[in-house]
Amino acid sequence: MKVRSASIILVLLLTIGVITAVSFSLGCTEQEEEPAEPSDNTSVEPAETTPVEPAGNNSVEPLENTSAESIESTPAESAETIPAGSAGSSGTSGSTIEGLEPVSADNVTNIEWQWTSFQDSDSPDSQIKVPDPENYTLAFFADGTYYIKADCNTGSGTYTLEGNSLTLELPVITLVACGPESMDGEYLSLLPTVGAVALEDGKLVLYPGVEGDKMFFVNGGVAEQ
Repeated sequence: MKVRSASIILVLLLTIGVITAVSFSLGCTEQEEEPAEPSDNTSVEPAETTPVEPAGNNSVEPLENTSAESIESTPAESAETIPAGSAGSSGTSGSTIEGLEPVSADNVTNIEWQWTSFQDSDSPDSQIKVPDPENYTLAFFADGTYYIKADCNTGSGTYTLEGNSLTLELPVITLVACGPESMDGEYLSLLPTVGAVALEDGKLVLYPGVEGDKMFFVNGGVAEQ
């Protein structure tokens, strides 16, 4: 009986051992098949992509008023027609020339014209008298040259006469101070602006500038070249 009991106990122990071994083997297999869970500290999260904002100072804004439609073409202004005058002169208005009788060169050349007065267009009823007209003379010659005397200064230049249009090129002249009472400055400043000429009652009339001013000359005799 003791031997039989011992055999039963041995069989039970072997059975328990086999069961334990199988359970252990199955446990190991399950542990090998389970995937490893990533550690909380080693998890890799996708980086957030932050859009790059353009720098404030480098942003390019569309230019204003550069479209082809916004550009308005300004028509060129027509140049004002000015009658022929001397170099640097603005000439005389066309209406003044149209109302004058043509002047023949034969009627004005080889004569010593003496400046007697000046009429401002702002005061047409009054004239500025020139003291000593014989000191302010103008003479035209057939070869296209003219001679002037401006008080204590003298000079000469070239001219062009066509109908009523008169051009006096700047003269070569002496530069002497004639004194505070002299009108040489006014005389020399008016002549280069002359643009028209006329004859009225035997007097030579020059039209300086564009305002209708007049310079009156009387015949002082024959001029020698």
